[in-house]
Amino acid sequence: MRFITELHKKHLNKPVWIAGSDPTLGEYPDSFFDDKIGITLHMAHVKFPEASYRYANEYDRVEYLKKEYSGFSQQEHIFAWPFYGKCKKESRDLIRDMESVYHLRWMIYPPRGIREYVDWSFTHYKVKQARAGKSVRYGGHGTCLHGALYAAIMMGGNPINIIGAGHGKATGIGDAEHFGTVNEIDQVMRPGIRSFSDPVNNVPMIEQTLAIMEGCRREGIEVNWYMRYDNGGLPEMQIDYEEIERQKKELANLPKTASRRVKNAIKSAYRPFLNRL
Repeated sequence: MRFITELHKKHLNKPVWIAGSDPTLGEYPDSFFDDKIGITLHMAHVKFPEASYRYANEYDRVEYLKKEYSGFSQQEHIFAWPFYGKCKKESRDLIRDMESVYHLRWMIYPPRGIREYVDWSFTHYKVKQARAGKSVRYGGHGTCLHGALYAAIMMGGNPINIIGAGHGKATGIGDAEHFGTVNEIDQVMRPGIRSFSDPVNNVPMIEQTLAIMEGCRREGIEVNWYMRYDNGGLPEMQIDYEEIERQKKELANLPKTASRRVKNAIKSAYRPFLNRL
């Protein structure tokens, strides 16, 4: 297993595509990634099994794909390490037979350790680190897209193009969380999980995605966030910024339970450490 820094500038100034598994991914042709440098996020592998890289931070997803796809272990992978909710030994045992693995050290909800707070200036600093290949520690807010974006930046991707990762904001998708049969698989694997359309989930996700995109813009890296595949066209994601700000205020004003107050106090104690990442 190698550090993500070994991919530094591997695809310098070449387009890198990142595919999530939201319902819009089903609209894309199965051949869409054939001539592209592509990174699939977790179950997007089902759609594009021959993509250049597979990104994951979830143990159960990797376990499932290993069982269902015979060549999965022989392909190139990028993992956030260790897998979410798993120790290093459990993570290592799962990937022991994998031939080509790059990894980054994943921090949950940095840079301040509190989910509701996204620091745009610190995010820009991490974008600069990724572009320079100077760090293996990165983090985000509740979505594997953020880690994959840092990986694409590390590779030198420009532009970086995002599809199938609308954080619940793509229009006309109904109640599904994922495309096609993957939605059914996900419901079995994770019954009762909070929806991507829930503001508790998607508000910090969206803001962190926008912060990374802004950091890229300041570094001369173009990032295109596409909403769907529409008869060969790729309309861009439409974000209602006023609505996001309103939801942020509502979340901030939610009554804080005793457990939440204690948790945030503990997280605050780690701020000096997190700020040095």
